[in-house]
Amino acid sequence: MTDSAMKLSIDFPPEAEGRSPIKRSIRRLAAFSHLVDHGLAQFNLRYGTDLTVSSRQLTRAFLEWVRRFDAQRELADRDRRDFSHFAAGLLFSSFIRNRPVQSAAGQGVASEPAGTSALRPEERLIAFWPEGVFYFEFCITVLDKVLAEQSLEGIHLSPQAVELRSWQSFRENVQDDPNLAIPFLDLFLGGDPNWDYPTAARFRSALQGHFLGADRRLTSN
Repeated sequence: MTDSAMKLSIDFPPEAEGRSPIKRSIRRLAAFSHLVDHGLAQFNLRYGTDLTVSSRQLTRAFLEWVRRFDAQRELADRDRRDFSHFAAGLLFSSFIRNRPVQSAAGQGVASEPAGTSALRPEERLIAFWPEGVFYFEFCITVLDKVLAEQSLEGIHLSPQAVELRSWQSFRENVQDDPNLAIPFLDLFLGGDPNWDYPTAARFRSALQGHFLGADRRLTSN
């Protein structure tokens, strides 16, 4: 299975990108809501799901994400690629906490669904937790486009990103602490998860390297 099996299932319309970069437009509620609606329609069509979005819960998720993003935005210039990953993780966790997307058939199942052994990996994940997979696909699709806008290397999925056991662990853990969606996203993208302080960008290994480098320069002067 290639990255595109999940990464490219949501394709944003050209008009969403032509007016301003996604990294800016997505921080406006109207544009954000439009992208979610568009992405969810594609997701439902591709997988045959029946997910719907609550405007109220989506607004709550958006406002929470923007607040948390802005609080640490000053660190973005230290490592734009890693901070973009962090911002995507913040959005992922806000989705998990506020649950703006719901399925008419319920919230999925808590263990491996029966009769899914013949399904493709991404289809098994859909059968297990369609809402979570949508949040994941939306976040990594936005992330990939934001990285491209900055001429940075795109994302690469790790094997854990399409393993049902990993998703079972993911779902169980984020029910208790939605912030763990941030290190799980790093895990699914082959990064270095920060399990102890997931919401603090300064403790991410990539950004800490920049802080250490700055400290060395100060002490050497």
